[in-house]
Amino acid sequence: MSGNPTDALASTAAGFEALKRGDPEAARESFRRVISAGAADSRAWFGLSLAHRHLAAHAEESEALEQALRIDPRHIPSLIAKGDLYARQGDLRAAASYYDAVTKLVASLPSVPAELRNELARVDAARKGIARDFEAHLLAGLSAHGLGGPGSERFSHAVDLLLGKRQIYLQQPKYFFFPELPQIQFYDRHQFPWVDAVEQETDAIRAELRAILASGSGFVPYIQRTAHRPVFDTKGLLNNADWGAYYLIQDGAEVPGNVTQCPRTLAALRDVPLCRIAGRTPSVLFSLLRPGARIPPHHGFMNTRLICHLPLIVPPACGLRVGNETRAWTEGELMVFDDSIEHEAWNSSAELRVVLLFDVWRPELSDKERALVGGMLESIDRYGGPRQKWTE
Repeated sequence: MSGNPTDALASTAAGFEALKRGDPEAARESFRRVISAGAADSRAWFGLSLAHRHLAAHAEESEALEQALRIDPRHIPSLIAKGDLYARQGDLRAAASYYDAVTKLVASLPSVPAELRNELARVDAARKGIARDFEAHLLAGLSAHGLGGPGSERFSHAVDLLLGKRQIYLQQPKYFFFPELPQIQFYDRHQFPWVDAVEQETDAIRAELRAILASGSGFVPYIQRTAHRPVFDTKGLLNNADWGAYYLIQDGAEVPGNVTQCPRTLAALRDVPLCRIAGRTPSVLFSLLRPGARIPPHHGFMNTRLICHLPLIVPPACGLRVGNETRAWTEGELMVFDDSIEHEAWNSSAELRVVLLFDVWRPELSDKERALVGGMLESIDRYGGPRQKWTE
């Protein structure tokens, strides 16, 4: 053959024909001729591996597949065959690694070759089967150590990440990042001593809200144009009343005409550690989502505060996702979350959804750190022109 490409192709084709006839010995000789002539590509080595498989020569099969993958690490048939070989040998973790590699490679292709579709469906089923078996094995072992019981909630979250059932989301505030703070999506409401007192005022706060809604005025679009700065409305919410706000406190200052309408609401927040920074925070508002409205995924301004929602009017089909956790609001039950982690909200119902929204200091910050954060933002605002309003 002397390395002639035409002869190599002919011998490779002859090898695959012999496999179809059920003659692995003849197939092996055809592929060996190509290899001996120094003209073998990944396909020829793959064909030799199939011949070895039929002859139950497992070590030789493995070596032929290694040679095929040395020439082309992305040769999908060889990757599948390598996974199958490990599966037959009982090394399911190794098999899964090859099946996963095939899945990722196929996802990057513009189209799936027709001749591979059945094989890829089989590989996908095998990969998912191994994943299910591994998950069952892992959870069974961990249950003996208390998984699912009190105090295991954070570890359960970690196991979901390990199994690929959740995605990792981290703090990514738009303006200011304070390092070394815990990455917590939803906080346990019971760790805030003031929560019960606020919740007890739900009916009174809701009554003040209903009076405002009945008046038909006071709500403004949550996202509005900022003077002195360019605004790019990439999310369709600029001046959009679907996400409305009725501010009691805006940028740290009371809104005179509004606070007089809501004395019980402000009184309910008297003992809450609101995030107070002159000219910036807190914000206290009724946040309204109209029927069908959706707030796209976004990040908040800084990770030194937390956002609180006291749900007041919540129809079905409403939800809030923070990172990889999605929760439904329950009227009268306060939610506390880190809005510097990607989050989104929606109202898929035919009615209004309204929550009381306010921001508090993160409990992990010391009084000195809070003062420094406030001093920094106040110092920034005193420099070089009018203060820039935060925008989503």
